[in-house]
Amino acid sequence: MKLLKKALRVRELPGILGLLLIYVGTGVVNPRFFSPSILNDILYGVAIVAILAIAQTFVIVMRHIDLSVGSVIGFTSFLIGDLSSQGFSLLAVLTVAVLVGATVGAINGFLVAYLGLPSLVVTLATLYIVRGIFNEVGAGKTVVESMVPKELNWLGLNQFFGVPYLFIIVVALMLIAGVTMHKSRAARDLYAIGSNPSAAQLVGIPVKRRILLAFVATGAVSGLAGAVMLARFSSASTQSGLGLELLVVAACVVGGVSIAGGSGSVFGAVIGAVLLQEILLAIGALGIPQFWQLAVNGALIIAAIGLDRYLSTRVKTSNIMGATS
Repeated sequence: MKLLKKALRVRELPGILGLLLIYVGTGVVNPRFFSPSILNDILYGVAIVAILAIAQTFVIVMRHIDLSVGSVIGFTSFLIGDLSSQGFSLLAVLTVAVLVGATVGAINGFLVAYLGLPSLVVTLATLYIVRGIFNEVGAGKTVVESMVPKELNWLGLNQFFGVPYLFIIVVALMLIAGVTMHKSRAARDLYAIGSNPSAAQLVGIPVKRRILLAFVATGAVSGLAGAVMLARFSSASTQSGLGLELLVVAACVVGGVSIAGGSGSVFGAVIGAVLLQEILLAIGALGIPQFWQLAVNGALIIAAIGLDRYLSTRVKTSNIMGATS
């Protein structure tokens, strides 16, 4: 009984159950959904959102949000292809991508941490600023397959024992980020900040510095993710990454990362990303109009927030009862 109660408290459990139910339910109605090609499509399709969701987890657990990630990944995807076509090495263009992302993250972090501006407003502004710069730099240009570094083309097309290399990158990043969030004191501080910023400050946690660091990390990973986007599509234009930020936030929330801060994991964020990709393919397999994908995603977000509020209330009630007994 205690084991069952403990399992029910796992924040990622609803996402895992959702994955299984949708996969089995869709496969029963349309057996072709059980084919290896569908699983392959899920693994390929989820890579970009999953990486951005991992990065987004760093700021959401602090009660913040970064809406600039869609513009950052689109811009760096274009820059990698454009600079590569001009003769720059892969290492050089990846460094530029990381620096661009980290710079945007540093601006976001500084404005939020040191000037006390709301992260929603700040990152919405940088979303438009980066997109504006992107439109100016990329005006009239399109990165085509011949401009993409051959190493990225290879990554985007090949697999390791049936598993796409792009998804292997997701798993590797998830493990690195997961261990860091669990073992690193600086990363654990992010949860403390999200749970109670004032208390975190009182116990000596450098809150402003941690917020800045988290935004820089989110930006850097988002910039590097531009390489994954370019490998996935073998092209880039000023439309790349448009609207992706909302899907990333949805993946985090559906995966159990609390929008109120203080709880959640990169594993849950990846589960949420896979779930949303699975829903997209399930809707196609069932012949349902594409409009319903957005409706289902919205319903999942509401359900996830409702569950989060319910679990938070239960925990507070249990703590109060334990203190009074």
